[in-house]
Amino acid sequence: MILGFSHVQLVVRDVGVSAAFYRAVLGMRDLASGVLESGPYAALRHPTAGFVVGMQTAMPGDESGTSTAGIDHLSFAVADLGALERLRGELAAAGFAPGDVFEEAVSHNFRVTDPDGLVVELSAPKRR
Repeated sequence: MILGFSHVQLVVRDVGVSAAFYRAVLGMRDLASGVLESGPYAALRHPTAGFVVGMQTAMPGDESGTSTAGIDHLSFAVADLGALERLRGELAAAGFAPGDVFEEAVSHNFRVTDPDGLVVELSAPKRR
């Protein structure tokens, strides 16, 4: 069911500076930006490979701004919302406790935590 890598979400000190770096170094293009409860965010997409690098200044729920730079989550792509919901059901039935499906600007997603506490996200694109 997994089609490939979807995106990585980074926690950075300055979204503007980091976005400029990824545009210059990897040739990425703006996909989305705005402000979350925890601060500014941006998402950049690679024009040929299609992967996305998202970035935010704090972890969700940490409005203090004390988060350190790092990876918030890794996301893997599935074909569509139906496949996402089927996979979520299979993981729940197997005892993995996946989170609820939620909607973002360009995708539907759910998250599950690995045995070491790392967040893995499964992501289905929205229909255009």
